[in-house]
Amino acid sequence: MNKTRKKSFWRQLIQSFILVIMIPVLFLGGFIFYSAHQYIQEQRMTESMNLIQQNQQNLDSWAKQCESSVRYLAANYTLQEFLQMDESQYVAVNQSARVVSTVLYGVLLSTRDYEKITVYTDKESGAMSNLLENSREVREEKWYKDILATSGIKWWHQNHRFYVGKKITTTYPVKVIGVLVIEIKESAFSDKLSMLENVPAIITVWDDGESICEYTTGGYFEKSGLIKKLEWGDTGWLLDYKIDKGYYHQNPFWGLGAPMIVICIVLTLALLSMRFLSRFLVRDLNLLVESVNEVQNGNLDAEQPPSGIYEIHILSESIREMLSRIKSLIHQVYDKEIERQRLELNLLQSKISPHFLYNNLSVINWLAIDCGEEKISEIVTEMAVFYRTALNKGKTVDALRVEMENIRAYIHLVLCAHEKAFGVSYAVDESMMDIKIPTFILQPLVENAIEHGINQLEKENGEIRISAECKGEELILKVFDNGKSLYGKIGKGILKKENYGYGTGNVDKRIKLLFGTEYGLTVSADTNGTTSMIRLKNQMLQET
Repeated sequence: MNKTRKKSFWRQLIQSFILVIMIPVLFLGGFIFYSAHQYIQEQRMTESMNLIQQNQQNLDSWAKQCESSVRYLAANYTLQEFLQMDESQYVAVNQSARVVSTVLYGVLLSTRDYEKITVYTDKESGAMSNLLENSREVREEKWYKDILATSGIKWWHQNHRFYVGKKITTTYPVKVIGVLVIEIKESAFSDKLSMLENVPAIITVWDDGESICEYTTGGYFEKSGLIKKLEWGDTGWLLDYKIDKGYYHQNPFWGLGAPMIVICIVLTLALLSMRFLSRFLVRDLNLLVESVNEVQNGNLDAEQPPSGIYEIHILSESIREMLSRIKSLIHQVYDKEIERQRLELNLLQSKISPHFLYNNLSVINWLAIDCGEEKISEIVTEMAVFYRTALNKGKTVDALRVEMENIRAYIHLVLCAHEKAFGVSYAVDESMMDIKIPTFILQPLVENAIEHGINQLEKENGEIRISAECKGEELILKVFDNGKSLYGKIGKGILKKENYGYGTGNVDKRIKLLFGTEYGLTVSADTNGTTSMIRLKNQMLQET
């Protein structure tokens, strides 16, 4: 039979709220968030491209400015005339040198990016010693050869610095009279990247597939998101711009996360408002549910609250009337059950009367003594002790002393009727005799020891040892026999609970009911024999 799963009014209201309001609003908010995120990402991409283009234009203009300075100086008539002067005209050379120095220093000071201007020539001259150098020292340099081999301007990079140079030639006849080189400051290029200082990027300068320098802006760079390669003016170099991917994804997310948080807060407030209104609307129904729960827990006298809502009022009155009839029926059944148990108890007492049993055993005992049958008298006396301790006036818990008296009487009776005698030893300290234990728990264990243990022995004499000891809060009772039949069945180990007999199983269940599942009976076997061990809770047993 299929059972429909019941849901509370509040849970159904939450499900409706989630399906009708929360999911559509979150979906719409998520779509808006995604669209806005994509838009901002595109804007960041466009912004980055504009910054790259603008920075590239600045670098191109700067490179052209450097080239213009080189062209201006290389074509300067005063410099060309100075380089062609006869060194023997010492006075004229010095006068011309001062003019040329003014021109060169003017260009050097006009731009803060220039570190040094050097003119290389074959002439030997003491004038302008800090600006003029002999070309013999650099003739084997690659850059020098490249400048002589081209009619244009040569750019190169060396020792983290940029250099730009051009050969100086006469107009007619065409003749190379020197080489002009401008050394650019190390920080000049990085200063031109200031507009990218807030953008995490790596700018690499490439020359014929070889990276000649690299600069990082904007902090930590993790993964490329935008890559742009542009030619750098007429330098012959390639500028490679790489912008970190996080620049497009991280900031937009946190910037647009606030609307989603606001949406969640509004939905939470709406849910709390619904909770408040639902409690107000179904207050009477909740009171009725609480009352029904009390009835379910056994309180048939629970009050049914009145209600101003007609339907709930009718339901409350119906429940009140139903409970009244149930209580009436329970009283009738209870009275009949009490009467039935009383009649059964009287019948049982009439069938088993300890006084009747003891009186008859006493008569048999006197008759046996009268006839001189001491063996019969001994057996009857032990039977009286056994049944007196076993019945024990209906007590289920008594002193260990009573249990030991019962088991001694039982063993004595068995020895009287047993064909083959066996040894019995007791190791129970007198200080333990007043400890309270469940009654009649040793007899089934001793009976098993005799029937399934020592009775199976053929040559060896039987032996039973009964002992008791206290270990902390536990009382341990043991019954050992030297029979080997259980060892032959299970080997060395512990007998499973499902293989217990009726008597041993009953003992284990009684102990567990009284003290918990961690206590009870354990039956184990080894090469020496079988041991039945009972673990009881000593602390509880000592209570009277």
